[in-house]
Amino acid sequence: MKDKTVLRLITVLGFSSWLLLFRKGSIKDWFLVYLFKGFVSSLIDTPIARKKLVQYPTRLFPNYYKTNIVFDYVIFPIACVIYSQLTKNVKWLKTILSVFILSIPMTIIEEWLERNTNLVKYSKKWSWLNTLTYLTVTFWSSRIFISVIRFFDRKRKSNLGNVEYTDKI
Repeated sequence: MKDKTVLRLITVLGFSSWLLLFRKGSIKDWFLVYLFKGFVSSLIDTPIARKKLVQYPTRLFPNYYKTNIVFDYVIFPIACVIYSQLTKNVKWLKTILSVFILSIPMTIIEEWLERNTNLVKYSKKWSWLNTLTYLTVTFWSSRIFISVIRFFDRKRKSNLGNVEYTDKI
């Protein structure tokens, strides 16, 4: 298969997964996770691409982006939403360990793409272990982010419940 065909297929699969993903649970939480992950990708992947540690020779909008925007803004954010959904009501140890259900297969797929396509290329300073670490830490950070948001939301709601509301001016 040609690289552009693989890229288009991944893009279509990513966007079509939105339909299934955002039907379950708190849509507000999932959009926050999705947007947070896109933001984190901008902060981390852009310098990695600029330093040419990882390059994306075949990518969408190559004149505008050095990164793979399909992965950074579609695939990986959706995977973070899936991880948050899977671990929403799970104890912390299981949450920490279950990250590998997603990060290991994603690392294997990227390694395969690096070896067999022109979609991703590693420099000699980058390896699959860097990818696994980046994916795992980013999954954890997105999960911590939504946990903190939920904590403050519950705290705000409980404080509002303790305040007597009056309609007087």
